[in-house]
Amino acid sequence: MLDGAAKISPLFAEANRLGMTAVGMTDHGNMYGASEFYNSAVKAGIKPIIGIEAYIAPASRFETKRVLWGDPSQKSDDVSGSGAYTHMTMVAENATGLRNLFRLSSLASIEGQLGKWARMDAEIIAEHAAGIIATTGCPSGEVQTRLRLGHEREALEAAAKWQEIFGKDNFFLELMDHGLSIERRVREGLLDVGRKLGIPPLATNDCHYVTKEHSSNHEALLCVQTGKTLSDPTRFKFDGDGYYLKSADEMRALWDAEVPDACDNTLLIGDRVQSYEDVWAFQDRMPVFPVPEGEDQDSWLAAEVERGLARRFGGVDADVPEEYRRRARYELDVIKQKGFPAYFLVVGDLVTHAKEVGIRVGPGRGSAAGSLVAYSLGITNIDPIPHGLLFERFLNPERPSAPDIDIDFDDRRRGEMVRYATDKWGADRVAQVITFGTIKTKAALKDSARVQFGQPGFAIADQISKALPPPIMAKDIPLSGIMDAEHERYKEAAEVRELINTNPDVAKIYETARGLEGLIRNAGVHACAVIMSSEPLMDAIPVWRRPQDGAIITGWDYPSCEAIGLLKMDFLGLRNLTVIGDALDNIKANRGVDLDMDHLPLDDPATYELLSRGETLGVFQLDGGPMRDLLRRMQPTGFNDIVAVLALYRPGPMGMNAHNDYADRKNGRQPIKPIHPELEEPLKDILAETFGLIVYQEQIMFIAQKVAGYTMGRADALRKAMGKKKLEVLEAEYQGFKEGMTGNGFSEAAVKALWDTILPFAGYAFNKSHAAGYGLVSFWTAYLKANYPAEYMAGLLTSVGDDKDKAAVYLADCRRLGITVLPPDVNESEQNFASVGADIRFGLGAVRNVGANVVASIIAARKEKSKFVEFSDYLNKIDAVACTKKVTESLIKAGAFDSLGHPRKGLLLVHSDAIDAVMSTKKAEAVGQFDLFGGADADNGDDALSAVFNVKIPDDEWDDKHRLALEREMLGLYVSGHPLNGVEHILAAQSDTQIPTIL
Repeated sequence: MLDGAAKISPLFAEANRLGMTAVGMTDHGNMYGASEFYNSAVKAGIKPIIGIEAYIAPASRFETKRVLWGDPSQKSDDVSGSGAYTHMTMVAENATGLRNLFRLSSLASIEGQLGKWARMDAEIIAEHAAGIIATTGCPSGEVQTRLRLGHEREALEAAAKWQEIFGKDNFFLELMDHGLSIERRVREGLLDVGRKLGIPPLATNDCHYVTKEHSSNHEALLCVQTGKTLSDPTRFKFDGDGYYLKSADEMRALWDAEVPDACDNTLLIGDRVQSYEDVWAFQDRMPVFPVPEGEDQDSWLAAEVERGLARRFGGVDADVPEEYRRRARYELDVIKQKGFPAYFLVVGDLVTHAKEVGIRVGPGRGSAAGSLVAYSLGITNIDPIPHGLLFERFLNPERPSAPDIDIDFDDRRRGEMVRYATDKWGADRVAQVITFGTIKTKAALKDSARVQFGQPGFAIADQISKALPPPIMAKDIPLSGIMDAEHERYKEAAEVRELINTNPDVAKIYETARGLEGLIRNAGVHACAVIMSSEPLMDAIPVWRRPQDGAIITGWDYPSCEAIGLLKMDFLGLRNLTVIGDALDNIKANRGVDLDMDHLPLDDPATYELLSRGETLGVFQLDGGPMRDLLRRMQPTGFNDIVAVLALYRPGPMGMNAHNDYADRKNGRQPIKPIHPELEEPLKDILAETFGLIVYQEQIMFIAQKVAGYTMGRADALRKAMGKKKLEVLEAEYQGFKEGMTGNGFSEAAVKALWDTILPFAGYAFNKSHAAGYGLVSFWTAYLKANYPAEYMAGLLTSVGDDKDKAAVYLADCRRLGITVLPPDVNESEQNFASVGADIRFGLGAVRNVGANVVASIIAARKEKSKFVEFSDYLNKIDAVACTKKVTESLIKAGAFDSLGHPRKGLLLVHSDAIDAVMSTKKAEAVGQFDLFGGADADNGDDALSAVFNVKIPDDEWDDKHRLALEREMLGLYVSGHPLNGVEHILAAQSDTQIPTIL
């Protein structure tokens, strides 16, 4: 990464132009690019040769001590990485060899990581050498390094060792010529080793960019990597410009005269490499759920669903309605037919575990909320039948893709669920998922400007960025689209195009940026995706170990993993579940009420009154100013309105004014019009809940079934085709739709009216299952705010403790609600915000410089030794952890000692001396030395101890402005007052809106 500038598509295009039938790729120390390279090569009709330029530990892979072979004067010629590694090139001859390379690269990271290098050694290479063709590598190879150091015997021994490990026919003498002295210096020695051991020569060429003209792109990329500019004479660069895809003629001109067989052997390897198709063939790698003897995955899932339905309807002997049994049987048949029973059992187990250990789980997200099987297993918690949620939107016999059940967990405990999955299914079968950060439009311009002009370049890059057309759906126009008259956004780029055409510096930046755009900058870890397998992952893909925490990460992105049959799941952390959990804890502590969110009445009047007033600051997905305006316009009266508002408050529906149409139709301000007179009655039941508007994807599917006779599977395919808006696909779909409708007696006018209505809606119609699942979380949070405001707002304030701007808005909302937010208090505060009656107490953990261990110490002291009555008593009771000047000063400024009756300024004047006086005693207590005054009699000892803790505090106090300023410094907020108190009416007269309305 930030080393190779050869983009995949241009690479294969150039190979085809040159008449090449095979192209090899050997990434440095990893195999991250193998999947994209393979699939792109196959698509381009070129044989892929996949390998790795491996880092080889000079001793054992477990040895972290650097090893140098030469004397100090030879350092520049010695083992690379200051003694960390040598290089070796290995390619897979067949599928067996490729899987061995996956395992070797994985073990190199898991067992041999040193610094940034994942290192193998001869031991594990010998164990997994089958199917691998290897070479002596680049000039950093072991044999070449030994030759440069003058170690001819050791060079011969090293070559013999590797020849024995790989086999005589599988080890080659790699020769390069990029015009570098380091390559030429040992060439004769290398050829001599080859002659003595019978190692055939092999000509290769490093390809860091596609064509010779692209060398400048590579130079810029290396500057991005090293933070240098192109004008810096000390920058890291490659000598020469020969690191491109050379033609056969160019390679033969270099080698045929000097080493006649070298190029022939390159072709030989190309011929020897066999298909890797088996590695990428889909194979069911779903984890197998353990079931009791006599059961299989299918029968056990059916039994679990039956038990789950009984629980949903009241217990073991519950009378489950026939409609539910019929729907469950249908879903189970489809799940069995598609081969996914184990998937549901695995997910059900994860959710069951989470609930058993008190980890709050979301009610459902995505299309999975449409599955009754998921509902019966407890995976989702919203009944799909009364809400009209479709299983076929999630899974149907005609749907080729696998189901996708994503789960929301309490944000603070998501990591526990990843650990549980790892422990349950095996550390070698569960991994988090890699992501690749690519250089996008604006970043490419910024990088290009910096490497061209240094710091002053940022101003030019900023000018270019501001001239770019605004992003659409968070995507900028690609750099190529700016100058491509055929690009759909070409006309929008007139301003930036003018800059490029008139300013040479901008043109220079633009051209370099085009070479950088799309290259991979770094590897990261997906925020929520987890890959699971029934077999060790490194048997199927490469993996790597993150050094900072030991987490195992896939070497491929999740689409590549899913394509070969690995199971991908999203373990999402949802902050609002954390807020709900904290609010429930506050309700229990404050009111003694155990609230069950799963059985709340969905018709609670107080909740809908709150929604209708638009008082939804802090309510999940209903928090923003425009959303609150829409709620006031809509006046929600039922759960369906919450679901609708979540689906409608999106760019597509809002662009069609559908959100306001819904609100106006609901409240009688706009008539409900049928799409066509012939369709009024057939579509009445489907569109009744949305007042004649198409809002959900499921409605499109119901309509296609009702009027065109589609199966639900075909209707789902129609929905997807409409959403993608591909003209040729839509024309074919329209014919089928038209035939279905006319066959059912509808006129062509009705067909066209319906198609013209559905088509634009399909592009943004929302998944009702997802809206309903998240709508339930919205309802829960609105319910808590409406009925338990202090407890809910305390949980909300805790959740945004690191975002002082957001906390200030919620604090102001508390005041508007009549909730007093009390300052922190050493006698009353907990770690987090907590409700106290109708008020909220600031948590000690929110005070600057006061860590969780200090808070725990203070709380333990007051519980074990009684509450503090004055500052001296506080110093006496706390332990050394909490008795520091920095912590005490922060608590004083925050007002945490106000309830003890001391002025803040007076305390600040004496706290330092007081702590100096008691710290020796505290340290003695910490090590168990309680007889500090043991040399005196008991009375004198008590008097002396009392004197140490007797702090006299002056009556001095700051003026209100200074006191509040220090309070804000410690808390990030004004709590006990505000500098503008008393002038609110003056400010209100001068403003046309409040800050919360624009957030």
